[in-house]
Amino acid sequence: MFGLSQPTWNICQLGAVFFFNFFSFFTLSALSQTLIESVAETEGINRHAGYYSAFLTYLVFTVGHFVATPIVEIISPKWSIVSGLVGYAMFEAAFLWMNEYFLYFSAACAGFSGSLLWTGQFDYLAQNCQPHTLDRNSSNLWGLSQISLIFGGAYLLMLYRFQTGNEFQMPLIRTVILSFLVCTLVSIVIGFFLPKPHYRAERYQVPYLKHLCEIVKISFDRNLLFLLSTFLYTGMELSFYSVVFPTMVSFTKALGNTRDLNAISSIFVGIGNVSGCFALSVLGARVREIGRKKMVLFAAVLHMTCFLLAFLMFPNESPLQPTDEIGPYVVFISGFFLGVGDTIFNQQCYTILSDIYDHDKRIEAFAVYRFYQSAASCVVMFYSAQALLKTHIIILSTFCVLATVTFFGIRVPEKYPVTPSAEMLEVKEC
Repeated sequence: MFGLSQPTWNICQLGAVFFFNFFSFFTLSALSQTLIESVAETEGINRHAGYYSAFLTYLVFTVGHFVATPIVEIISPKWSIVSGLVGYAMFEAAFLWMNEYFLYFSAACAGFSGSLLWTGQFDYLAQNCQPHTLDRNSSNLWGLSQISLIFGGAYLLMLYRFQTGNEFQMPLIRTVILSFLVCTLVSIVIGFFLPKPHYRAERYQVPYLKHLCEIVKISFDRNLLFLLSTFLYTGMELSFYSVVFPTMVSFTKALGNTRDLNAISSIFVGIGNVSGCFALSVLGARVREIGRKKMVLFAAVLHMTCFLLAFLMFPNESPLQPTDEIGPYVVFISGFFLGVGDTIFNQQCYTILSDIYDHDKRIEAFAVYRFYQSAASCVVMFYSAQALLKTHIIILSTFCVLATVTFFGIRVPEKYPVTPSAEMLEVKEC
């Protein structure tokens, strides 16, 4: 279709699903704490409810991986993705009324939905890739998804033209949330029409308790133990760039119009993500020739540079409350570095699991990856309601170094087949 192979077309359609989902859910995540802070007094809601709701989302997301994998095996990756999107829509709807208890409930639902969504996405991606197309397809998928950050920031800039001052009021909040809900509904509709994966994986009917035992067993595999710090770090930096960093920008009043800068910072994070995806997609299979370990080292250097700039330039209290201290313009370059580094770290985690494990172990390995990632995000969201900027930077820098050093201890198979695995059967068109 359109000159694309069927697997590539499937990946593009999946990318469209996540484009609209990211546009709504992750743009809202970046705004959530700022929105709640603006209306906390008038709506009678805890001013740190944004952090607490994110904590609940990642807490349930973490636990959800213990049950998500067998559900995906039963209902298929496609319907797992659609089910997950419905839960995200419920969370977005909670911001229309700003009821604290419903916000927490919907955040928990979004957490479980997320475990279905991401496990289904990984399985669908794997079933549309051969070993030599995995780097290219995963980069294309991530790039299509991350373009939404650019569009999300631009969209907010246009909406802000109808609002005076830096504070958010409920009429503007409801307008933004309704537009996000429309985008999520669009992603659900596209998800309904996802084609069957091009390479069908053989299904193994494994009892649930045995499946849990397999997840626990594989978590002690040598390579996954070395990847533990990397998995944890991807969760920590995700929480930092998606919630903490935008809040820092919004609360540093000396930057000027922080409302617009918050949107622009999202654009630059998106540009960084897309640039990283474009580079990895162009490199394709040559990423293996360059070396995944070198790629991770490069990403770590970018993130450490970003953390140093934030440590030196942003006010220490900027993650917690509005401040009038001077905070120079390091927003754009910091956002760009965060985006590029995030793409490289996550893509190398995705692809290296597919390099190391066959399909019957790959889903369990991915569940371990998401478990540690979401657990780390959960912890960061919990202490973010009290932590100063210096605390964030010290913890992130420590784990960034650990993630990079331990990544070099991974043993990856040296030879890669150029045909689908014997366990993958091509789906013939009728």
